[in-house]
Amino acid sequence: MYKFTILFSLLTVPLVAFVLFFGGGGHGTYIPFLVLFPLGLIGTFVSDNIKFLFFVLGLFQFPVYGFLMDKFKSKKAFLFIFLFHISAILIIFLFKKNEFF
Repeated sequence: MYKFTILFSLLTVPLVAFVLFFGGGGHGTYIPFLVLFPLGLIGTFVSDNIKFLFFVLGLFQFPVYGFLMDKFKSKKAFLFIFLFHISAILIIFLFKKNEFF
């Protein structure tokens, strides 16, 4: 019944490993983190570093996307999720672009 929720929950684990690898403990790039988990970077508006609460919010991002796709028919929800995700990326990038380059 919750096909996309389970799939996206399982997909979160390797994506987090990918993002942490490229983050390099603060010495790498945060571009993959921005592209994959923009909700986790919302905390940078409040503070200069990534807070644990917002990191957890980023972890739940993909399972929530999957739940929305399961609940509201995947094709209808996909467009909304895609636009929301791209909007979040653009907002964070425009306001914090000096920190990414």
